[in-house]
Amino acid sequence: MSTDRRSILKGLAAAGLMMTNLSWAQASAPQAAAAAGAALTDVTALVSGSALDAAFLAGVRQSVNAPAGQALSAAPLQGLDAATFARLNQLLNDDSATLLVGLIDDASAAIVLELVRSAGGRVLSVQHHRAGDDSAASQWAKTLGQSLASASPAATPNAPASTQARTCVSLSCMI
Repeated sequence: MSTDRRSILKGLAAAGLMMTNLSWAQASAPQAAAAAGAALTDVTALVSGSALDAAFLAGVRQSVNAPAGQALSAAPLQGLDAATFARLNQLLNDDSATLLVGLIDDASAAIVLELVRSAGGRVLSVQHHRAGDDSAASQWAKTLGQSLASASPAATPNAPASTQARTCVSLSCMI
């Protein structure tokens, strides 16, 4: 992705945030300590509208249904508009520990990771991939979703080789 496109996307995101009057750097030390000490009970998926979203979400759902006590949030964060960022802001500022897993484009990942870090969240895993839209890539996305949601990001699979590959970023964060 060119630096001009990335700058434009960051500018649009910043303008959207100012329009909704959100403050992203409100995390205090007690909130961060409470989130770190709380038991993980929620997993939230973040996708940005690619052809691999359904497979990734299916993998996350499959992984979350296995362990007792965990639940996938009712509505995954899809697209990166003002409503999605408002929901992400809620997650960053509540007192419950949430595992945020995602498969998003690289510009969106830069914004999300900066927001998580500035709010005191922990980035567990960030990996850059090049994946196509074929069936092998869908299977990879499903396996990736399972791996990230099971909180074992060290075992993330490699994307299959493709001639029509797009750049994407997988991430796992404790917020």
